[in-house]
Amino acid sequence: MISIAAVSAASGIPCLPVDVDWAKLPPHPRLFGDTARLEVIKTQSDEVSQELLALLKSEAEKAQTLKPIVYPASGIMFNEMRDVQGRILALSLQYRLTGEKHFFTEARQELLHLADLPDWGTSHFLDVGEASLAAGVGLDWLHDDLSPEDRDRIVRAIVERALRPSLEVPEGGGSWVNGDFNWAQVCHGGLVVGALAIAEREPVLARQIVERAVKNLDKVGATYAPDGSYAEGPSYWLYGTSIHVILIEALRTALGTSCDLEKFPGFLKTAGYKIQMMAPSGEDYNYSDYHNEHLNEPIMLWFARELRDSNIARGELAAISRRLVKAVEDKHLAISRHLPLELFWWDPTLPSGQDLRARHWTASGVLPLAVMRSAWDDPNASFIALKGGTPNHSHAHMDVGGFILEADGVRWAVDLGTEDYDKMRSAGLDLWNYTQESSRWTCFRVGPEGHNILRFDGTRQNISGKAEIRALPDDQGTMANIVDLTSIYQKQVTHVERTVKLKPDRSISIEDQWTAAGHPVSASFQWLTMAKVIRNQQGLLLEQAGKCLTLEVAPTDAKIEIEDVSAARALQDSPNSGLSRIVITIPTTEHSTATLRVLAIPDSTRSGR
Repeated sequence: MISIAAVSAASGIPCLPVDVDWAKLPPHPRLFGDTARLEVIKTQSDEVSQELLALLKSEAEKAQTLKPIVYPASGIMFNEMRDVQGRILALSLQYRLTGEKHFFTEARQELLHLADLPDWGTSHFLDVGEASLAAGVGLDWLHDDLSPEDRDRIVRAIVERALRPSLEVPEGGGSWVNGDFNWAQVCHGGLVVGALAIAEREPVLARQIVERAVKNLDKVGATYAPDGSYAEGPSYWLYGTSIHVILIEALRTALGTSCDLEKFPGFLKTAGYKIQMMAPSGEDYNYSDYHNEHLNEPIMLWFARELRDSNIARGELAAISRRLVKAVEDKHLAISRHLPLELFWWDPTLPSGQDLRARHWTASGVLPLAVMRSAWDDPNASFIALKGGTPNHSHAHMDVGGFILEADGVRWAVDLGTEDYDKMRSAGLDLWNYTQESSRWTCFRVGPEGHNILRFDGTRQNISGKAEIRALPDDQGTMANIVDLTSIYQKQVTHVERTVKLKPDRSISIEDQWTAAGHPVSASFQWLTMAKVIRNQQGLLLEQAGKCLTLEVAPTDAKIEIEDVSAARALQDSPNSGLSRIVITIPTTEHSTATLRVLAIPDSTRSGR
C-alpha cells in the first residue's frame, strides 16, 4: 500500500502526517520544546542565550505591571489578541525556566480570561488565529500545573471559539483557507497550534485541522518562488512568514514532521530577501501596506539555524543586544511577542560561514524586485531598490516601477508606506478591492499619486498588467536592472521600460524610454522627497540633514514642477509633513519614442569623501 505521505510528495503537495506520527504524540509540553529542551536552555551560557534570557525576564516582569486587557464586545480584536499572546508566551516560558510561581499565576489569569470570552473575533478571522496560538501555547506550556477544571475551560474554548468555527469558512471565494496572502499562514498556523495542544482530547478534530492547513498552504507557499521575495512587503513578510515558521516548528515538535512546509521553492531563500530589503539607513524598503513597528525579527534565528549560517542572524543578534540595553531604560520598548521562541531557535554552535550578501540582487516571481548598493555595512552607501509586479495583489499599491533611493545616509526618494486603515474605512473606501475602478486607489499613499513612478496622462496603472525585472550584466563596475512596464500602461504606450544603474562613483541613473501609441501622451516622472528642493542649472538640488543630492535632468527642456504635497488631500489621507513631489513632464506625439533620464549624484562623490 502506498502511504498518503508518498502520494502527497509525488503530487507536489506537502506531505500529510500519517498514523504513526499521530500515534507518537508526546506529553506536554510538546510545542516548540519539551522538558529536556528547556533544561538545555537553562544551561546555555553563551552571550546570545544570556541576552535572550535577560530580555525574556524583562518582558515577563513588564507583563505583570500592565493593566488588564479590555476586549471589545464585538468587532475586531486584533491588537488585543496579539497583546495577550505576547503576555502568555513571556510569562509561561519564564515560569517554566525559573519555577517562580508568580509568573504562573499571571499567565493562568491571562489564559483563563481569554478562554472565557464568548467570541474570539470570527468576523475578522485573523483574531481567532492569534487567540488560538496564544491559548494553545499557554495550555501546552502550563498544562501540568493547571487544574483539570482549568484545562477543561481552555480546551473547550479552543474547540468552540477557534477550531469548529474555522471549519465553517469555505475554501475559495477569496477566503483565507486557500488564499495566497498572509491570512492563510496566520489563521492556519494559529489553528494548528491550538489543535496540537488538545490533540489527545480531540484527536479527530485536531487531525482535520492539521490536514486542512497542510493541504491549503500551497498557494501562499508558492508566492515565495523562486527567489524568496514577498508580494505584501517586509512588514507583512514578518507577520505571515513568522506564523509559517511557527506552524512548521509546532508540527515538528508535536508530530515529528514539518510536512515539508519549509520546502516550497524560494521559502528558505526568503531570509535573504529580508536582508536585502534593509537599506543602509537601517530602514526597510517600505513598499506595499508597510507598518513601521520597529520590532525585532525572531525568525531570523530560525532561518540561521535551518541554513546553518549565523550570518543570517547578524541583524537580529544586533537588535537583541540593542533592546537589552534599552529595556532597562524604556519599559515601552517594542519587542516582538515571539521573542520567547528565539530561545528554542537559537543554536550557539552555528558556524559563521561566508558572507554571501550580494550588492546586486534581483528577484523574479510574484513580486519582481531589484536592489543595488555600493557597499554593505556602510550607512553612507548609495542604494536603490526597484519594484515590479502588479497592483492586483493583497496589500499592493499602484507603485509598479517605483523605487526608493538613499545616499550619504539620507533617503532622498521615499515611499510613504501604509495609510491608516481606520481612516480609510471612515472615508468609505473599499480597502481590499483591487479592481481598476476601486476607491482604494484614491488614497494618496496607496494610489499612483504618492509613488516614484512614471505615468501617462495622469491615468492609473493597469491592474491586469505585471512588470517583470531583469538584471543586466555588470559593466565595468556598473550594476543595472530593467523593468518592463508595457503591460502596466498598455492603453497609453506600445512599449515602456525603466532602466536603473548604480555606477562605480555611487551616482544613480534612472532612465525611462517609451513609445506612444496612436495618440499623443504626456509622460510624467514622479519623485517624492522630504528634502528641500532647489532649481539649478543642472536640474535640481536636494538638501536634507546637511547633505546634498544633485539631480541632472535630460532633456534639459523638460518641464519640472515642485509640488508641496504635505497636506492631507481628502478624508482618507494623513498629512505627510515636509513632503514634496517633483514632477518632470515630457509631451510625446503619436507613435514617437522619447527618453527621460535623471542622474542622481551624491555630494560626497563630488568632494571625494
